[in-house]
Amino acid sequence: MKKISSTKVFYIDSFSYNQAHEMFNASLILMCSMIFEKVDCRIHSTSYANYLKIIDRPSPENVKHKNLFVVKGKNRLLFFLRYIIGAILNIWYLIFSSKDEVLIFPYNNLFALRILNALNKFYKRRIIVFCHGEMEGLATDVKTGGFLHRILTRLSHNFFLNKKLTISEGLYFSVLGEVLQKNISEKIDPIKASKFISIDHSYLFYDVVVPSNENGVLNIATVGLLNEAKGLYSLVEFATKIKSSLRDKIRISVIGKTDGDQKLLKQSKIDLSTENRVLLSRDEFNSLIQKQDYLIYFYPQDSYRLVASGAIFDAICYEKPILALKNDYFEYIFKKFGEFGFLFTDISTMIQHTEAIVEADFIDLDFKSIKEKLTPENICQEFFKEMVAIGFVEE
Repeated sequence: MKKISSTKVFYIDSFSYNQAHEMFNASLILMCSMIFEKVDCRIHSTSYANYLKIIDRPSPENVKHKNLFVVKGKNRLLFFLRYIIGAILNIWYLIFSSKDEVLIFPYNNLFALRILNALNKFYKRRIIVFCHGEMEGLATDVKTGGFLHRILTRLSHNFFLNKKLTISEGLYFSVLGEVLQKNISEKIDPIKASKFISIDHSYLFYDVVVPSNENGVLNIATVGLLNEAKGLYSLVEFATKIKSSLRDKIRISVIGKTDGDQKLLKQSKIDLSTENRVLLSRDEFNSLIQKQDYLIYFYPQDSYRLVASGAIFDAICYEKPILALKNDYFEYIFKKFGEFGFLFTDISTMIQHTEAIVEADFIDLDFKSIKEKLTPENICQEFFKEMVAIGFVEE
């Protein structure tokens, strides 16, 4: 693909540090380097270090990095300050950018959004804001959740659902899949919906060794944070309703942190050997996930209508078939890139299928083909076409 020599990109992530959004950042930075002549990358030094680890090679020569200050910490005050300082930095970059540059914000800071939009009606910059979990706010009551959650939900409503607000000419939003773009268009007015584009989540995969199952036990695990919203009680139901004669042949584990009734999980013979940690080292995570035969997901079926799920990319990366309840995003990925497991309408059907495969041969799935379709080199074609469609680059 020929780079657009006259176009420079400012890539500005004023929110992430360490491992946050590391795979998304790494793959998007690489895609930018394939399209644009120069990528001025302004992210925190820890994020840039993780980007280099993930790509596992020297960064492309046209990517230049400068450290960007990000407020660190996990308590509520520091989290709030990260939003506020990040919003100020995003506004600063808009004001001091030039008209021949494209501004890419890989994280949608809702505290900055209305000001960015208002300023851009004057500055007329070309801007793409990538949307993530904050879009769930469009389907959330503004009175639910904690203090910061309620603020963010109200901010999303006041921008995207506000019929009096118009989006500036050069401002566009990207979601991670056509099905999300479609579902969002059903929530907002047609003019705002026209400001959304779709670029699938690319991923940097690496070769893995898939061990054979020689002990006759079916190893199944959930990955990441497990709480009530992500199916904790559904996992308990699944574990307790499997036939008692087969239960010893199925080992169910949680790889990550559990926010919920750990006693109930242990009573249900669910292994919590990761010491209740959600952030495992890459080597620990690699070792644990490679021991699994299947990964299992119990997200509510009305979830992932407006946001993508990064969790299923772990399954693709490590070539583990999935057992999951159907939702819009999972079905979309299966249809577009290929099936890599089984989707069910209810837990009872999932249990029946699991019981059937305990002593069956493992299915042979074409993970190689799926991985190839999701590489930055291939998803970059989507990115380029969208840039052409909105007039940010010339074909």
